[in-house]
Amino acid sequence: MKLPAEFYNRPTSTSRAVMAGCFICGGMDAIWTGPNAQGVAARHHDATRHQTWCDVAMMIRYGREAADDRQTDIEAAIAASSGERPGSLPLSDPDAPAVSTADVSAPRAAQSRHLRSRPKPENTLS
Repeated sequence: MKLPAEFYNRPTSTSRAVMAGCFICGGMDAIWTGPNAQGVAARHHDATRHQTWCDVAMMIRYGREAADDRQTDIEAAIAASSGERPGSLPLSDPDAPAVSTADVSAPRAAQSRHLRSRPKPENTLS
């Protein structure tokens, strides 16, 4: 029997949830969860001789969630919810001259060559 091509291309995902506990230490409340829970429960039994338990739930999903084509741009969605057109800030011009008000506290890259070459003021405090 030959299987259809869709069978081989079907998206499938499998996951599992594991929780475990000790009847003596925690009763039916899970003490350990996650991928190592089963191993920890077994080690706990080996070390203490307590009766431990482990529950494993396997989840299998076929197919993928359909894409939401109602929203393609977050700015457009925000503007649509507020009733305004989306706005944007103008991009900076890389050929624009350096800021002439850069002070000595500005990073060296932000200071113009002229400001870096001027003499430093002398300390006139006496």
